[in-house]
Amino acid sequence: MPRPSIASDTNERRALLDAVAGLQNYVPEMKQVAARRRMLFSHMSARHQRLAKSTGYSRRLQEVDKAVTANGEITARIAKLAERDFNVTRAELLHSRAVRNVRVVELLKHFVRDWSEVGNRERSVTFPPILDALQAEFGTDIADKRVLVPGAGVGRLAYEISQLGCQTEANEYSHLMHLGNIFVLEQSKNSCSVYPYVHNFSHQISGKEQLRPVLFPDVEPENRDRINNSYGDFMRLASSQRVYDVVVTLFFIDTAENMLTYIDAIHQLLPPGGLWINTGPLKWGSAPRVEFTLEEVLNIISKMGFKIEKRWSKQAEYTADSECLWHGFYGIEGWAARRTEDNSG
Repeated sequence: MPRPSIASDTNERRALLDAVAGLQNYVPEMKQVAARRRMLFSHMSARHQRLAKSTGYSRRLQEVDKAVTANGEITARIAKLAERDFNVTRAELLHSRAVRNVRVVELLKHFVRDWSEVGNRERSVTFPPILDALQAEFGTDIADKRVLVPGAGVGRLAYEISQLGCQTEANEYSHLMHLGNIFVLEQSKNSCSVYPYVHNFSHQISGKEQLRPVLFPDVEPENRDRINNSYGDFMRLASSQRVYDVVVTLFFIDTAENMLTYIDAIHQLLPPGGLWINTGPLKWGSAPRVEFTLEEVLNIISKMGFKIEKRWSKQAEYTADSECLWHGFYGIEGWAARRTEDNSG
């Protein structure tokens, strides 16, 4: 597997340092959350505190503290990886501004979603239509086909595509996710343990469920030479004249400020006849310039140089806790679209 590129642009370097600082700051941040929780508890009457403690509540808080410390061992290892691969120094980190702790928590949850047996519950819904579309496209001629996965997260989809024989680029704009992807591919099967559910006290059935650990990765990463982990905005790849046989987007296109720029970039990244495979919802962000309906998205795709050849619809959760009291599902839409010559609109 090629070594990751080093972030050298000033803004990108600052973003990398902020991500590393966030990883290092995970345990201190969680200790502050725990201190506030105990402070609020202390405001109850002595009688109510005794009743609460009789249920084992205080012991559960102590066990959560231990689980957070164990999670911190994982985040510290990823921070060390950044120091190794990107020459991050302590002096640089003195001037960093740590990313919000919620982003680090999301990283831990993505390890579960992408790289654990537990996460297969979600992957088994979203991955098969994509992998089936690739195999239907190339059949036995799939070896060394070039596939780009923008917004790759911690990389399981890109990994599974590479196992089909494709040369796969896992591109990611989040330094946390990018570092997590590099980290997990270097681990042996089930060598890491994370406690992903200790960050949420709502909807818990029992302390046992909240405190259950999850092992990852659930496979021994193989054929890593078929994967290239790249950091950056995937639209820069389009301006660099790179071309791929297939672009695969999963839970991605609705992250765009302007989805039309994403479609333009995907069109540029594919040769005539190239394939775009997409699966995901339409959950627009906080400041999109345009918020299409599904009907409008399908209409605009046909006007921007693609012909949709196959569609599918699914329902899926996202980084969910299968053992909690609350469950929410995305309606997700998928398609395989062929790039045509014209993108004039």
